[in-house]
Amino acid sequence: MTIRRSLRTTLSRAARRLLGAPVLPVIDQLAKADGRFPTFCAALEYLDYEAVPGDVLEFGVFTGKSLALFAQAHGFDPKGMTRRIVGFDSFRGLPPSAESHERWQAGDCAVNHSWHPLLPLGAPVTPAVTFELFAACNLPRPEIEAGDFAETLPATIPGKYSQVALAHLDCDLYESTRDVLAALGPVLADGAMLLFDDWFHYKGHPGKGEARAFHEFLADHPEWGAQPYRSYGSFCQAFILYRR
Repeated sequence: MTIRRSLRTTLSRAARRLLGAPVLPVIDQLAKADGRFPTFCAALEYLDYEAVPGDVLEFGVFTGKSLALFAQAHGFDPKGMTRRIVGFDSFRGLPPSAESHERWQAGDCAVNHSWHPLLPLGAPVTPAVTFELFAACNLPRPEIEAGDFAETLPATIPGKYSQVALAHLDCDLYESTRDVLAALGPVLADGAMLLFDDWFHYKGHPGKGEARAFHEFLADHPEWGAQPYRSYGSFCQAFILYRR
């Protein structure tokens, strides 16, 4: 299905060129193709309007599409807020997990498996892919922390990233999400936004995956309360954190 959809998109773009119709800029192609973008815009508007300080960190960059959309969303009307756009990923695919999933297996996501304006299907995913995408979108170059979370989290948080306003957790797995939340605990700003890209995986089971990790985080950190913000996309859930 993904290959057929990618082929249709490629043919459609070629047809528009032949007919003289303009091809959308890369960032507009991304925004049009991703149903999560309106929520990304709303999240950054909330953070900038409420003057919640801190950077935007994404965990699970893959090909850089969502990271670019966060950068675009913040650039609309930052209201004087400055934020670094940062991506964490091993770029070696998913690690093993004790929880089996119907779709994801260890090593998945090391190569591109979905539509991308620059990267063919099956091509390796690397930090350079994200840098090239940001350049094509005329966005400032992001910061990329490449490596296993076990290495990059203690090396950069809180030393390099001491305050976080938004964390996009596209980790898929319980173990990865647990480790990210543990690292973020001391650096989350009051009012910070957490967006879980895979919240309803595992058939919506609250005791598995990202949901399990977040419930455990809240139980271990009674100083934080969580206000549901919105569900979006097919599997996603956003929360606002507040200090009790």
